[in-house]
Formats: sequence, C-alpha cells, structure tokens
Amino acid sequence: MILKFGTTLERLINLSKNAGIRAMTGAFGLRVLITIVNLGLVTLAARTLSGHDFGTYSMLFSAASLLSVVATFGQQIFIMRSWSEYTTAGDEPKLKGAMIFTTLACFAGSVLVGLPFFFWVSAEHDTLLALSATLYLVCFAVMLISAHVTRGAVGVGVSDGLTYLLVATCPMVYLAGCVIIGAPIEIHTIFLTMAGASCFTVMVQMTLLRRRVHAQFPHIGRSRSAFELRTWSARSAKLWVSGCLEAANQYADVVIIGYLMSPTVAGAYFVTTRIANAFAMATGAVYIFSTRHFPHLYYSRQHRELDGLLDSVALVTLAIVIGGLMVVLGGGHWILYLFNADYVSYYSALAILTAGTAAVAAAGPCGSILMLTGHEGRYLAIIGGTVLMRAVGFFVLIPLFGISGAVAATAISFIALALLMRSASIHLAGIDGSVLRLLTGWRQRRLTQPAE
Repeated sequence: MILKFGTTLERLINLSKNAGIRAMTGAFGLRVLITIVNLGLVTLAARTLSGHDFGTYSMLFSAASLLSVVATFGQQIFIMRSWSEYTTAGDEPKLKGAMIFTTLACFAGSVLVGLPFFFWVSAEHDTLLALSATLYLVCFAVMLISAHVTRGAVGVGVSDGLTYLLVATCPMVYLAGCVIIGAPIEIHTIFLTMAGASCFTVMVQMTLLRRRVHAQFPHIGRSRSAFELRTWSARSAKLWVSGCLEAANQYADVVIIGYLMSPTVAGAYFVTTRIANAFAMATGAVYIFSTRHFPHLYYSRQHRELDGLLDSVALVTLAIVIGGLMVVLGGGHWILYLFNADYVSYYSALAILTAGTAAVAAAGPCGSILMLTGHEGRYLAIIGGTVLMRAVGFFVLIPLFGISGAVAATAISFIALALLMRSASIHLAGIDGSVLRLLTGWRQRRLTQPAE
C-alpha cells in the first residue's frame, strides 16, 4: 500500500509538468471562480430577500433550470459528440446535417416546454414573473447547447467561462445596486437579467463557432447536408432522458420540498445543497476539461494519451474531494451563517449532503464516458433508478423526519449513483474514470471499440 501511494505521488509530480495538467489547472481555476460567483449570488439573494421571497425564487429558479435541460431535447451532448465524431472523420455533410437537426430540435423544445411552464407559473404568480422566468428558461436552454458545442470547437474559456460567469454576475450587480440605492428588489428582474446575459452569451458563442466552422470547412455553406434521422433521434432521445434525470437530481428536490413543506424551508434546503455541491461544482472543471478532449482521443484511438488524461483527472479530482470535505465539514457552521443566521441549524443536513456529493464527485467523468462511448441506455437506467429511489425516499421520509429525511434520501441516492456509474463504465467501456483508478490495475485496462 505504501508503495502504491509512493508511485501515485511520483506520478503526480511527473504529471504536474504535463501540458494537460496545466490546462486542467486553468480550467479548475475558472471553475472555482464560477463557483464563488454563484455562491455569491445565492448569498446576496438570501440576505436581501425575505424568507418567503427567497424560497419562491429558489423554487422557480430550480424549476426553470430543470426544464431548460428538458427543452434541449438532449442536444447539448449530441452536438458535442457529433462535432468530435464528424470533424475527426472530415464528414462535412453529416456535420452540417447534425447542426441543422440540433437547431430544429432546440426550437421545438423551447416552444413545447416554455409554453406549459409559463401557464403553470402564471397560475400561482403574476404574469410578469411568469414571463420573465419563462424567458430565462428558453434562453438558458439555448445557451446550454451553444456552450457544449463551443467547448469542443473553440475552448473552455469562451464556453463555460462566459456562460456561467456572466449569467451569475448580472443579477449580482442588480441586487447590489438595489441595496446601494435602497430600491425594492423584484424577483422578475433577477430572471430578466439572467435571460439577457444568456442571450448575449449565445450570440458571442455562435459568432466564434461560425468562424471556427468556416475555418475548418470553408465550403460548408454551399455543401449538401446528410442526415441520419433515425440514428440521431434514437441517440438524442436517450441523451435527453438521461439529461433530464440528471437535472432532476440537481433541481427537482427544491421544488418537491417547497410543495411538501413550504417555500421558506425550500429556500433553506436550496442554500444547503449549494454549499454541499460547491466542491462538486469545482470538479466540474475536470468534467469540462475531460469532455473537451475525451471524444477526440477516444474516437482517434489514442489510448496512451487517453490514459494520461484520465490519470490527471483522477488526481485532481481526489485533491478536490479531500479539500472540499475538510472545508465544508470543518467550516460548515460559519459558511451557513454567512448566508443567513437562521440556516446554522441545518449543519447536520449539510454534513449528510456533503457525503453524498463527495461520492458523486469521486466517480469522476464515468457518466460522461458512458454517454460519449455509445452506452446512453445504461446511463439512462442508472440515472432513472437513482432518481426514482430519491423521489420515493422524499415522499416516505419527509412526512416522518422533515428536512432530515430529505437529505438522507438524497445522500443515499448519490452514493448509489456513484457506485453504479463506476461499475458500468468499467464493464461496458473498459474505462475506470473514478479516483479509484489510482489504486487499482488501471493500466491493465484497455479501451473497447468505439460504439457504432
């Protein structure tokens, strides 16, 4: 065991000189900044809004964020995979066809999801708030797709940096301005600022993507389009359901708790989950980095380079998980107090949630590996099963134990999710993307053939 850890340390020192590690460090720094800004927005909203209003904002934000993923119809992963697959093969007609397919699917999703959401919100809130929240839903859905394809085609800074920093910074500026001048804060204006930031981000990303496409395929505008509608529809459907269930893992609980208990409790739970997810959000840098490079290395069969990438991912993830646990568990009382003194009593809930999110973070990009290697069906089954487990736990445990029952159900489902993802990634794709690859015979595993 000492020898294994010594070998791991030596590998860490060697990898620190690697260009990939340096690139990941930049992505990690960007993600940390994004996490800080998002926590700053939640803190500012929690301190400036009343308990009921903050709970209402939390519920509508969670519902809109969940449904924005539904409105993508699975295109964020589909177009990112298609970009890597067709540009690597130099297949210009299919690349153009995939882009048209994604555009039409995005438009359909925005209409089919946005309209019911508007009528649902307007039934309980004023029309202006319903319209603002719906506008945010649609704009954010489009931005999710543009960010994913831009990540692979242009770079992480333009995709995720511009996407998440701007969308969180604009409402922060609005809230801070209201506090400074003493103006009343309107929830609908918060959603309008996020929608405006999303629209601006999409325009910038699409401009840069257009330049990238024309640089690589100068005649794509005049070329014919090739479609594989049956294959693409089936692939998108699996990715769509998987993405929806994954988003439900992140957002649905706040909405459910709001209806089972109250908006005020939902707001407190929202804050607790944001803190527990903070270091898991930091591991999103690893996700961003790996999904940018993984498809190209996998489909071009660069096995040695892919091994090196996953080593780097596992080492950085392990450091983030350990550091995150120390910070959240050690300073949880103070962190909760920062948001609101009334939330300090939720420390035990925070500790339980942190254990669950740490397990998911430690699983690394195993879920992405399944989706990007053609095993969307298994990913869907795992996500669906754990979401169902969580929902059943909510309706059984919340009436009995309140908020403690909710966090217990969440933590158990997260741990099950992490274990199942790692197992499926190893057995179906032949790849262990978790931190445990550092202590197992990861070098002996080789990639299976890319999925058709």
